[in-house]
Amino acid sequence: MNTRCPAPAELAVTGVGVVTPWGDDPRTAAAVPSPAGTWFDHRERLGPRGYKYLPPAAQYVLAAARAALADGGRPDAYPADRRGLLLATNGGLAGLFDSMDTTVVDEGAAGISPASAPYFAVNVLGNRLAAELSLNGFALTVATARTAAVDALPAGALALASGRCDTLVMAAAEEPVPAARGGGGEQGAVAFTLESAAAARTRGATVRATLRTRSLFVPPAALEGAAGRARAHRVLAEALAPLAGPADPPVTVHPDLDSSAVSEAVAAALTGVPVRRPEPSAADDPAGPGRPLPPRRTGCVGPALAVAQAVTAPEGEDRLVVCATGAGHVALVRVRPLSPHHTQESQHAETA
Repeated sequence: MNTRCPAPAELAVTGVGVVTPWGDDPRTAAAVPSPAGTWFDHRERLGPRGYKYLPPAAQYVLAAARAALADGGRPDAYPADRRGLLLATNGGLAGLFDSMDTTVVDEGAAGISPASAPYFAVNVLGNRLAAELSLNGFALTVATARTAAVDALPAGALALASGRCDTLVMAAAEEPVPAARGGGGEQGAVAFTLESAAAARTRGATVRATLRTRSLFVPPAALEGAAGRARAHRVLAEALAPLAGPADPPVTVHPDLDSSAVSEAVAAALTGVPVRRPEPSAADDPAGPGRPLPPRRTGCVGPALAVAQAVTAPEGEDRLVVCATGAGHVALVRVRPLSPHHTQESQHAETA
């Protein structure tokens, strides 16, 4: 169990892009099964040529990243070898892998299409995005179930703080689980353009929000005894303190938890967080009014959408997105959107 909780680094969000079956507005998009019919046309969203044979999740990633650039993201403000890519997914290529397996069994490896063969591993899902945006510094794929998108943020903060890169594109993408594995699941993509808050302010970038983020691991077996539960509570409280401590204003908490003992421990630790409890609204319901909430899921688009919704929230209030799974993964991010109530100048003064 993690016991050291260093102060989280601050990330600046300069662009947000969302692509889902329920629309591209982060405030109303949802990570639930798509409505009947086709919802994404790669010819309209990406161009008439060159995208037909990309896996759907790769198409979604490209569209979301382009939307983040249109929203103000500027990876090209830095040299190509100083740009990085973080890709989060869990089932983004599951359907393609199943299709490849079937082809190999029925026809042999020679039957695999040359168009799909390059996508033999999950870590190549973002290759086309890296090529189109010249993200030449490094590429990292995070594939932890459910928490992958929020897990990727501390990795990005570390890369920036250590000088590994100057800017990042972080994207989360999913495709529904194949029917043979039960079907259902999330689909779509969310993309953020990120850099250090100090660098963004220095170059005069428009910062949509700043993020403070942590991820940690709570071994499920440690929660079987009273001593382990007490230790987990201390570790979780220490991880939450830099994100929602006494010096911070109250925060609206967005929990993305399952029914596991790990999530119960996280929920217990959250009782010490000063929270603001607004009236429920459609924007706070990830499925939206009248839409079915997804069953237990492994996809990471839901938590990514929660971050995007917090970044773009019109009220400009801080939100704490908390994601945990029964496997022991816990990921936390405090989103502080810039708004008329919290200007870039005031943030600069706070940092100083």
